[in-house]
Amino acid sequence: MNEIKKEGLERVLKRHEDNVDNIQAIVSRMTETGFTISTKELDDLAGVCALLTKQAEEMAKKDASRIKIAFKREEDYKETLERLQTCISENAHELRKALLYHTTKPLDVDAYEMLGNNVVFSRKWAERKAQEFMISPTTARTHATKLINDVKETINNLNAFVADNPCFGKGITTSHDSRRCLCWLDDEGELHEDKEAYEFI
Repeated sequence: MNEIKKEGLERVLKRHEDNVDNIQAIVSRMTETGFTISTKELDDLAGVCALLTKQAEEMAKKDASRIKIAFKREEDYKETLERLQTCISENAHELRKALLYHTTKPLDVDAYEMLGNNVVFSRKWAERKAQEFMISPTTARTHATKLINDVKETINNLNAFVADNPCFGKGITTSHDSRRCLCWLDDEGELHEDKEAYEFI
């Protein structure tokens, strides 16, 4: 048995690659606000936003530290943090929409990586996905292939056996074929022998 490539890989890769610009726009809004977005933060933005929330707290704390009066410093911290959390929430919502999380066929956030401030399509992810679309040989699969090949050979031999006999349409056919045959398969895959057909051999 040789390796078998399943259909649909190119379509899956293209769906993800075509969405880079949409995700870039979301990341750009985050970085313009002051957030540092690496691949981890991008993944976080599509999830629970724990890393970004912590980053927002640190940003707000740093921004408020310039104020000497304690209560004003606390007010500034809360106000800044609220704005940053709103930014996270809005862009997390936009990212999940871009990743089609509301559909039955969402995109995988792991298909994207950060290179500096730029979103790029992950070649490592593409390679892993390509492996998922490959069926590698195993002992059981090789045995199954042999059994199928044996069936094919038997079918060919049976059809060839009656090929020159005008009384037969096929040696083996299906229940939907009204021509005479030696055996046929029903819709459940069961094999039936037409014993009366031997009269015409």
